[in-house]
Amino acid sequence: MAQHESTSTTIVVVFPSGINRLPAELFVEIFAHCWRSFTPRFDDIYAPSRSEEHQDDSTTASFNTEVARLAHAPLLAVSQVCMKWRSIAMGTPSLWCDIELDTILWDTHIHRATAVALLESTLIRGGNSPLNVSLTEGEHAFPAPVFTLLAAHSQRWETFSCPSYFLDAFSDIHGKLPRLRRLHLYAGEEEPGSLDVWSSMPNLTSLVLVGEIFTYDRHTLPLAQLRQLECTTIERYDTENAISLMPLLPSAAEFRLAIQLIDNPPDWSQMASVTSNISTFYLHLMEDFDTEHSLVVLQCILNALTLPCLTLFELESCEYPRCPLLWPHHAFLTLCARSSFDSTLRTLEIYDVHITEAQLLECLSHLPSLERLAISDHQPVAPISARAGVGADEVLVTDTLLVKLTRTADSDAPSLVPCLSSLGCQTLMRFDDRVLLALAVSRISDDSDGGQAQSATGSRHFSIELSWLPNHERKIDETVLARLDSLKIITNRRFAFRLSAAEDEWI
Repeated sequence: MAQHESTSTTIVVVFPSGINRLPAELFVEIFAHCWRSFTPRFDDIYAPSRSEEHQDDSTTASFNTEVARLAHAPLLAVSQVCMKWRSIAMGTPSLWCDIELDTILWDTHIHRATAVALLESTLIRGGNSPLNVSLTEGEHAFPAPVFTLLAAHSQRWETFSCPSYFLDAFSDIHGKLPRLRRLHLYAGEEEPGSLDVWSSMPNLTSLVLVGEIFTYDRHTLPLAQLRQLECTTIERYDTENAISLMPLLPSAAEFRLAIQLIDNPPDWSQMASVTSNISTFYLHLMEDFDTEHSLVVLQCILNALTLPCLTLFELESCEYPRCPLLWPHHAFLTLCARSSFDSTLRTLEIYDVHITEAQLLECLSHLPSLERLAISDHQPVAPISARAGVGADEVLVTDTLLVKLTRTADSDAPSLVPCLSSLGCQTLMRFDDRVLLALAVSRISDDSDGGQAQSATGSRHFSIELSWLPNHERKIDETVLARLDSLKIITNRRFAFRLSAAEDEWI
């Protein structure tokens, strides 16, 4: 930096540094990361004056933040550094492809005019790049020009998210959604709109539905072309309608069902039977719910399903451990037998589920094709600890489990889950480290159990990921740890071992 002084002013000239020797493509990656990680707090962008009388109120601060987001403030900032940066930031259409519109943008006439003008300029700068658009519901109505502007660029939409009743606000887009791959429609304050004018979406592969829209428009949903369908439901009636869509999905599709439990258990006594060839089933229980109620719901759902092609099953409580899940043991075993899980199921993830050791071992004995298992020990939870037959702690990652998973050369005593290649555990660390080592060694050995767990390439791979639960950190025996590390080398990285703290917080 050099300074040139005159009699009346000081001019500061900033010369380009060595960083400008980097290729433009690298700058694009840096700027894209800068923009996509942009989650500003109000005072980070528009710091109010120290004077009380000049401080922005919360509404103005909210508007300023959303305007900064719409204007892509980080890109505007870097564009002022030098001509090269400005040329890259302002002249790269792919940097202007994310548009998030909150209703605070339309709270006043002046704000509305500013935001609409910014939206138009952002759309122009994006050229022909694919668009990711998100519209958020609020107390202020979206002005008609916003829908008109976005509809004019519908051929660029790649992902689109909005309240379902916004659908009717878009006109003249039939047959003009050639790029749309992901559509997210969530419930709003008004009745859902119609998908009739949206029916032509040739490249749609992911659909997220929240609320009742799948009840109204099942006949127009392009289910046969989807790879992923996600439904969030509240009442039993909505849940049954969502499940009824499963047979219409193609083979190998992924189905996610998230349930917000409000109905009383008697309402979940029985559902119509459904058979589907989906390959992946995620069942998530949302928000707060009663533990006993959730068990009734899970049993009801599993009893209704037959999934002969299922390869992955995950059960999750999004509010664990405040709202724990009880394992629907008999319903799962019945589903397992009805769907032939012994030959199809490859992945079972039940981190958030309270299951006893005996139940887990029985389930695993029916899943010889399982390759990936994710489980968790659990802290004492009063509603569950009070149940008969359930101890204060549910410790699953024990010497007993590890020994049963250890492969042996004795064909008369085959190991549990012979094809296991990945074991993920959130654990209280109540196991013998030498038993863990024996499991690892047996699983990468070529002379045990007839080599059943080899991959398609003929090389055996096995990984263990342990995460200690809060307040249960301890060191692995140094000799064992050294041996585990050496296994990574002598197996040419066919073995992986990782030990870390569990990410989820417990109460």
